[in-house]
Amino acid sequence: MGIDIARLGPAAQEQIRAELERRQRQQQALDMRRRAQRAANLGSDLERRYYEAYIWPDLLAGKVASCETQCRFDLLPPAEYCGIRLPAAHYMADFVVKYTSGTVKVVEVKSAFVRKAQRDYIYRRRLFIDLIARPKGWIFEEYIERSQ
Repeated sequence: MGIDIARLGPAAQEQIRAELERRQRQQQALDMRRRAQRAANLGSDLERRYYEAYIWPDLLAGKVASCETQCRFDLLPPAEYCGIRLPAAHYMADFVVKYTSGTVKVVEVKSAFVRKAQRDYIYRRRLFIDLIARPKGWIFEEYIERSQ
């Protein structure tokens, strides 16, 4: 049983449409959150907390068009030089957030300890920024949680 909103005035129709759109965005955000949690791609507790604190509110507000987790970017293909086998280089981003405005933000979430332990991270990050993010006009953000 539905209500025929065509019988209502223009202001009331607009208000009802806006509320229906808000509810639809909220439901889509809930569905996206459930899919992300089920996929277990929010690998660490730190990634889950970042998602819930920064990405989730923007999803609810309708600012985020999509959010992909654990995206792999190939930086350099495997090669050989002077008889030395050079492995392929890749970068794995924790989040690639595409906003409804067209902006794309790549987010890396790390604890200060892990960042220090992964010595090659700074080089992979530099290659990713220079080869992929900067040419495409993407934003790169690092979220480093300091030890308590």
